[in-house]
Amino acid sequence: MEQSTNQGTTANQAALLSRIALRTSQIPWQFWALVLIIVSGSVGFTATSMLLRLPKSPQCVRIFWPIASASKRIYCAQVEAEQETVDSFLKAIDLVEALPQDHPLRNEINRNVEDWALAILDIAEKEFQGGKLEEAIATARRLPENLQVYGLIEEKIEEWRSIWGEGEEIFAKVEEELRKSNWNLAFREAVSLLTVSNKYWATTRYDDTVKKIQLAQEESSRLDDAYRVLRRGGIDNWLQAIADAEEISPESYAYQEAQNLIADAKEKIVDSIDDLIDARRWSSLSDVVNQLPDSLALSDEIADWRTMASAGLDAQTGTVENLEIAILGLEEIDEDRPLYQEAQDLISRFKLEIQDVTNLEEARNLAAGGSVDDLNAAIATAEMVPSSNPRYQEARQEITQWTTTIQLREDQPILDKARSLARGGNISALRQAITQAQSIGSGRTLHNEAQKEVRKWRVSIQRQEDQPILNQAIALGAAKDYEAAIGAARKISSGRVLYQEAQNNINKWQREIRAKKNLEEAFLIAQPQTPQSLVSAIGVVRKIPSSTDVSYKAKQALDRWSFQLLSMAQRMANRSLLSEAVNLAKMIPSDSAAYGSAQNQINAWNKLLRPVQPEIPPSLVPENQFVVPILDTEDSDNTP
Repeated sequence: MEQSTNQGTTANQAALLSRIALRTSQIPWQFWALVLIIVSGSVGFTATSMLLRLPKSPQCVRIFWPIASASKRIYCAQVEAEQETVDSFLKAIDLVEALPQDHPLRNEINRNVEDWALAILDIAEKEFQGGKLEEAIATARRLPENLQVYGLIEEKIEEWRSIWGEGEEIFAKVEEELRKSNWNLAFREAVSLLTVSNKYWATTRYDDTVKKIQLAQEESSRLDDAYRVLRRGGIDNWLQAIADAEEISPESYAYQEAQNLIADAKEKIVDSIDDLIDARRWSSLSDVVNQLPDSLALSDEIADWRTMASAGLDAQTGTVENLEIAILGLEEIDEDRPLYQEAQDLISRFKLEIQDVTNLEEARNLAAGGSVDDLNAAIATAEMVPSSNPRYQEARQEITQWTTTIQLREDQPILDKARSLARGGNISALRQAITQAQSIGSGRTLHNEAQKEVRKWRVSIQRQEDQPILNQAIALGAAKDYEAAIGAARKISSGRVLYQEAQNNINKWQREIRAKKNLEEAFLIAQPQTPQSLVSAIGVVRKIPSSTDVSYKAKQALDRWSFQLLSMAQRMANRSLLSEAVNLAKMIPSDSAAYGSAQNQINAWNKLLRPVQPEIPPSLVPENQFVVPILDTEDSDNTP
């Protein structure tokens, strides 16, 4: 529809010019030249408008922007902006801002850019109103500094911070009144949040503040501090919570809650004491029991706990006499007491330990002799303690210690001999040392230490065996015989100590081989001496790493072919093929010596492609006719 309208407008303009021509046949030839300019401009303007109104196309993502026309940039920028996100608006701005300031469509571009900038500020305002101050500031500050609207950003941010600070100040006053338990004054302060010029503070934060005040009123009679201490856990905190709760008088509305807190803490203390008994932590049990207040009404339980703690401490000394004292103490707990069965279990355990202690003391006496035979006899005696016996773990610890001592005495000479052999340093001596050290079997005390030495000696053997091979390969590589160097280095197999070093050298030599092949390939490609062959050859040599031997030849070829491309472009320009010359000169890479000259020529040719539009005197413009600017031929490459 819009295209038809534009075409109709163009036709009407042509008809109007015909009627004027009939009535003014005596008008000089300059007038007809002016008419021709107007008609051409109208056609160009209409074509450009049609291009800018083309339907959306996914081709925008495949455009190479450095050579894209202005119409494509403007169209794709508008398509991008329709997503209405901060990123899309910024991308749209970047697309059109790349166009020169003297572009014929600059006014339209500036109008769109300012609209998109204001849209970004609208998004930031919504974030601010939604309670995201820092996100709003970050969004606003993403705008480019060269935009006119940028001057408003800091002013807007200052306004946001002021409004936000007003809300925070009101909320601080509310919290101050809450700490003083002034509920009515706190609510009056909260009402002021409704006047804050921010939706988040006037709604969400206001509602949350009111709920907070109501909750504070409900909890005003509760024992906040006592419960807080109770939740920390541990005997000391539980006892402190009980002491705080006992300060609440029976007349207080919080009295029943205080009693519940005391009962809860008391239950936690009893459970903790049961855990201490199960874990046989007699010293900790004694400390806890001595801290319990009489107000807990646990006098009988406390007496039994003290008895068990004392018996456990006596038994821990490990002597037969103290074990018998512990048994006598536990027998004082009557059978009607809750801890009676626990006491009986301990009595049975301590009786078994008496026999265990006798066996262990005998084993220790045997081990005191210090010889291997004495230690073996001590081990045999200690192994008489069965796994079901309370002293079993203690017996195993002694057995492990004595076994370690025996193994050290037996294996240390073997390891010392192996080390002595290894001092020879040659492959034969090292292999003998390895054989000697490997006689220390797995599970022996010195096994890991021996294996560590074995690994070290094997590394030394491998280095002595492979170093000559690697040296030969490096020498071949230094002589540029890369294939032979690679073949030699590959003799060092995986898992060997010099394998990684060999692989690193192989990779380096392979890069040299590839670089040489790429250079040869580039010269073959460049032989036709056509623009396309030179561009392709340049692409190949640019892949050659600068660290290779042929990199300097590659750079020479790159510069030579680039100058040839520039010469070809200059010949095109001499034949008035300016657009083709520009496109060819743009193929010259930035790392070539010809790049600077190419850019200067491109700028000069682009100026020639932008003819200066003659200024038309107002007196020569026909009535009801308007002047349409002639579009830049480079920026309007799709104009019919």
